[in-house]
Amino acid sequence: MDELVSLVKVMRVGEKRMLTHMLSRTTNAEGDLRSRLFKLLDKGHTDPKIVKEKLKSARSASSFAHLKRRLKEDILSVLLVKESSKRIAQANRAAQFDCIKKIAQAHVMILRGAQTEGVKVLRKTIQTAERFEFLGEKLQMNHLLREHLVSFASASELHRLNKEISMDFKRYEALLHVEEQSVLLANPEMGKGLRAKSNEKKYIQLIDDLEKLYKKHKLARVGFWYYMAATEFHTAHKNFELVVDLGLSFLKLVQRSPAVKSKNNVAGVNQTVGLAQLELRNFSEAIGHLSVSEKYFPSAGFNRLQGLQFLALAEMAGQDYSGAMQTIGKAMAHPRIEVREHFLPRWLYIKACGEFLTSDTDSAFKTLNQNGYLMKQQDEWNIQYRLLEMLQLIEMGDEEWLDFKLDATRKFLTRHKKLDTPRVRAAIDLIGNLLRKEFDFGEISENNRQLLNLCLDESDGYEWSPTGAEIVRFDTWIRDKIPNQEAE
Repeated sequence: MDELVSLVKVMRVGEKRMLTHMLSRTTNAEGDLRSRLFKLLDKGHTDPKIVKEKLKSARSASSFAHLKRRLKEDILSVLLVKESSKRIAQANRAAQFDCIKKIAQAHVMILRGAQTEGVKVLRKTIQTAERFEFLGEKLQMNHLLREHLVSFASASELHRLNKEISMDFKRYEALLHVEEQSVLLANPEMGKGLRAKSNEKKYIQLIDDLEKLYKKHKLARVGFWYYMAATEFHTAHKNFELVVDLGLSFLKLVQRSPAVKSKNNVAGVNQTVGLAQLELRNFSEAIGHLSVSEKYFPSAGFNRLQGLQFLALAEMAGQDYSGAMQTIGKAMAHPRIEVREHFLPRWLYIKACGEFLTSDTDSAFKTLNQNGYLMKQQDEWNIQYRLLEMLQLIEMGDEEWLDFKLDATRKFLTRHKKLDTPRVRAAIDLIGNLLRKEFDFGEISENNRQLLNLCLDESDGYEWSPTGAEIVRFDTWIRDKIPNQEAE
């Protein structure tokens, strides 16, 4: 019963209408029962006992099983032949569905005696299978062609078919191997493994093997996983220039090859390139790729919300504050921004950063204090939330409240030492020094000026991450307020 219910659920309106019409044309009692059974299932009745009662049939269990089997056959017939007005959105998935359907139709035509028409369908569909790299389907079709033509085709035609089948077997074997490896590549644990020194040789060897298979067989589906593995590995190892080079080739592949072309793939690769450009501080290029990425992700999906976050970071880092505020507005209007607990608080913080960077301190302070969820977290967002609030208090000249916030943050860092990085400690020391000097930026001590320069130069341990939570760089903010804008 469950299988039959599942089939009814996947049927579209046109298919249901066609099935209803087919069943209405039968005049025997069983045809009428199949029609009534379908209508009951379509209305959501799934309990076999209730269905039997509503059918008002005194049939035995075996008869009821026969009735369900006949209805299932009717549904499968409709699903095979009915052209739906609602197309499958992804082109390669639609093409695969069409290939499978055409193979079945060609089988029927050949077995029923319409060999010429069946062969025409196969030849045309083989072209589609090759274009989208459906090697399993192509092998099946060429095998069917060979079996049909063996008795009257020329020796050269059979030789061509045999050669093509042999070549496709090798390509299919390579594709199956890559699909097996893709399970490893798509595993969430891979991210951790990529960073482990002990796994480095393993992943480099995997990438080399995938590259060799890609160059040998020229299959886009193999190339997809090669570029996926290579860009993720080099991203994890911070080889961002190489990520950009690989990513641009990856982008050409997903834009041009029907086998791997999809909106999600174009969005994902643009995001990979955009983030690498952001890490390299190429802000204009990062904004360009991340803007494309954001547009290609489904408008109501979580991936788009993540894409908007990266875009806002790039825009603020590149001082495109107008663009950043528009991006923030899109995110705040996202239909699922309140589905997960951390989304809205994080975006309020990002908005507060944008307002602060445009010198609207009052609005930034109000926005930041709309939601205190980030203060409950034990991560860098908590620390940067605190630091942003302290910068706001300096702008507002509130010494008493700043003193309290500094003390609370020092205690928090004592309890959570993993968050107490040299850069964060430098920020705390500099803000403390400014508090003691009554916010006179020209009176910052020599030791704190040295700390500031370490942060500005991004010395070891003092690096700023453009993809992290420190959206307002405290070091450049302080530097710009020192008389003559000199840190030394």
